[in-house]
Amino acid sequence: MAAETATGGAAVAPNGTPDNPEGGNCYQDDCLFCRIISGEEKTELLYTGEEFVCFKDVKSGVPHHYLVVPRVHMENCKTLKQEHIPIVRRMMEVGRLVLQQNMVTDLDDIRCLCICRLWP
Repeated sequence: MAAETATGGAAVAPNGTPDNPEGGNCYQDDCLFCRIISGEEKTELLYTGEEFVCFKDVKSGVPHHYLVVPRVHMENCKTLKQEHIPIVRRMMEVGRLVLQQNMVTDLDDIRCLCICRLWP
């Protein structure tokens, strides 16, 4: 995976993803994460790539609680299927990269991996 940095970007999905075989824009205006990805909701992006963005949880109770969010809108974790496993693995790679860039050194002590697109 090429190292990428926070550069902003539009909510455009890469072509050929399981959730969106046609590719293209997957924006839903009632989704907070879609609004963050599109720039409508302002937050500092720690990572911006073709498939994912990462940002810090604004209501975090811990110093390093980052959210890796796919640009392709996925309704929630209950809609994931076996064909999404490669996407989830790449999300984990991005999460590890962001942790390393933020000087988290004990990557064997990551206590939580949350994969969802639900927001309170």
